[in-house]
This record gives sequence, C-alpha cells and structure tokens, in this order.
Amino acid sequence: MPEKTLYSQSFKNIPALKNLAKYQKVFSPAKTRLRQEIEQKKISAIDVVFNKNDLTVFANLAKKISPYEKILVLGVGGSSLGGKTLTATKDQNKLEFLESIDPTTIKNCLSKIDFKNTFFLVVSKSGETIETICQTLIVLDQIRNTKIKNFAQQFLFITQSEDNSIAKIAKKIGAEIANHPEKIGGRYSCFSIVGMLPALLCGIDVKKIRQGAKKIVKDFLKNDDIANSCATQLCLYEQGFHNNVIMPYIDSLKNFTDWYRQLWAESLGKSGFGSTPINSMGTVDQHSQLQLYLEGPKDKFFTFITLDNHKNDFLLKDLDSCETLFGGKKLSDIVKIEQETTIEVLHQKKLPIRIFKVKKLDEEVLGGLMMQCFLETILISYAKGINPFDQPAVELRKELAKKFLKK
Repeated sequence: MPEKTLYSQSFKNIPALKNLAKYQKVFSPAKTRLRQEIEQKKISAIDVVFNKNDLTVFANLAKKISPYEKILVLGVGGSSLGGKTLTATKDQNKLEFLESIDPTTIKNCLSKIDFKNTFFLVVSKSGETIETICQTLIVLDQIRNTKIKNFAQQFLFITQSEDNSIAKIAKKIGAEIANHPEKIGGRYSCFSIVGMLPALLCGIDVKKIRQGAKKIVKDFLKNDDIANSCATQLCLYEQGFHNNVIMPYIDSLKNFTDWYRQLWAESLGKSGFGSTPINSMGTVDQHSQLQLYLEGPKDKFFTFITLDNHKNDFLLKDLDSCETLFGGKKLSDIVKIEQETTIEVLHQKKLPIRIFKVKKLDEEVLGGLMMQCFLETILISYAKGINPFDQPAVELRKELAKKFLKK
C-alpha cells in the first residue's frame, strides 16, 4: 500500500467512532463517483500525472531558460503556490516568486535583480489576474529603461488562450506563450506546466513527483484508506470541529501549508459549508498558537507532518563547565522530542489528531502528499454536493474590482 511506502497516516482522539460507519456510508457514492471519473480520465488535474509526453516539452523549455542567472515568476494564488511548494524542497536561490502588488515589495525585488541576466515567467490561467498584469507592466517598463535589445526572449507567458490581457501583452512584445491546460484550475495545477516547469528549473526530478502522485491515485482506486480519512474529517466537522490546523515539523513544507490552505478553503468554502484551514509550523508556532490550541475553543482538528530522517543534522556540544540538557544530543533528536510532546499534550486534552509520518522527504513523498490533498478535497466536496473546481464568490469580487477600475 503506497501510504506505507511513502508515508504512514494515523489518528488519535477521534470521538464518537460509533458514528464513523455512518459517514463511511455517506462517502460510498462520492468514492464511487471519483473512482469512475479517474478511470474515465475526466479530471485533468489528476490525469495529468499519467502523461509522459508533456515532461519532454517542459524539459526543453527549462533547457532554454536555465542559462539565466535568475528566474522571476510573476503570478499569484494557484499560479505560484504549487511551484513554490515543489521548489522549496531544493536549496536554491536561482528562482524567486513575486506574488504581491505592494509597491515596496515590488521595488525591493526589482532593485536586487540584474535585468540582463533574469528570465521572467508570467503565469495566469485566465490572463486577467489583476496582480499579474500589474507586475508584468511594471517589469516591462523597468526592462525597457535598461535599453536591453530583444528583451522579449527573456519572457515566457503561461496562459490558457490568446484572447486575454496577458496573452495580448505577450503578443505585443513578441514573447513566447505556453498553454495553460484549460481544464485544470490554478489551485490544482501543481502537476502541470505551472508546477513542473519551476521544479525543473531548480533541478528537481519531476518524474518522481508524478510517480508519488500516481502511487496515491492507484492506491485510492483499490483501497478505502483515503475515503475513510475523509469520513473521519466529516464526522469531526459535524461534531463542531470547524478549524483544520496543519502543522509540519519540516520547514521546507511551509509553502505546502500555504498551498493546502488555498486548495482546501477555495474548494470547500461554499453554501455555508467549510472548515477554516490554519497554518502552523513546528516548532515555531508552539510559541505563538499552542496556548490557544490547548485551552481555547475545542473546535480544531490537527494534522501533523513529522520527519524521521533529516538530510542535515548537528551534534550539540556543551561548553566546558557549562552542562545543559542538550549536550551529546543531535538537533534532530530535539525536533523529535518537540513534536512528540506537542502531540502528546494535545492528546491529553482529548483533541482530534492526525499524523503523517514521513521517513524521508523527497520528490515522491511530496507528490504523494499533494495528491492525497487533492483526493480528500474532491471527495469531501462530492459528499457534500459541492463543486470543488469553482470559486463563484471570488469571481464576484474580481468583477467588482474591474468595475472600480473603469470608473
């Protein structure tokens, strides 16, 4: 079973287990529907991990871009978070993401780059993302001022059609356009060009990312573990646990928590339903949020991600005549004690806990974790009669912003 080869999953303090069978029955139609849609290749965001040909295309693009000293990705939300999650596992400073339109943030970012040796990757599925259009216009204005000739070759635009603002800008300057898959929404795009190209540019093995994702899909088609996990979460939700805390003890998964937050919130927060995703990082947020978790409202379900084997470690050495509790211990031992004691105190408070135990964080494991998040999100949405692939309330805000711009 892939979960045993990639990572293990366990639960603690799940109340009213007698009700769990009821929720497992609720998930039976949703589980059947999702399995059928996967087998019939109806969900492009999942089916793309079985595609072998597109990675060659992405590799050729990466080969052209790689000679540049710096790569700046312009995009926000689903256009950036998947790529940020995948590339955070690699120690690199070549690739950077610009998501904000805070003028000071943009000024600080652009003031540090050498435009001549920087490549710009512009990502927007709709081609109408306000932040991305603004960022692009600013970068183009700045690069024109440098008097660089043929600067269009320093841009690649990823968008879904040639009849949107981003595509029009690309055509105006003569830059290359790569197709954003039409049937894959931004928050589900990490296994497409949107996530794979940044990963390739950082030297990450994207085949292994997809391999991990495929293992989880194949396991879901044969086993009920993920469906039962969803049943547990819905059972908890119905009992008032409306906040979903995700807390890795692996710093390179900080961007993963941001990505998960968008996936969960934007897919499930509809028609009065939805649990609020809360980012926490071990050990840092033990010193900011743990007090609330332990003695605040009992309305939170906790997911921890722990790591057995750190690729880097330190041996702690006491100073002469200055003994501490830490001398002779490895730093990874301290991390393990911190995570185990945090889990234990929550357990003692009878709070519901899920633990993903990872032996080694690599591309395959990360791909598997991200795919499990996909499957859980879609399953719960199907069980509740929700469309996991739209965001109607957000679209209303976008339309309102356009009206204000036209005034």
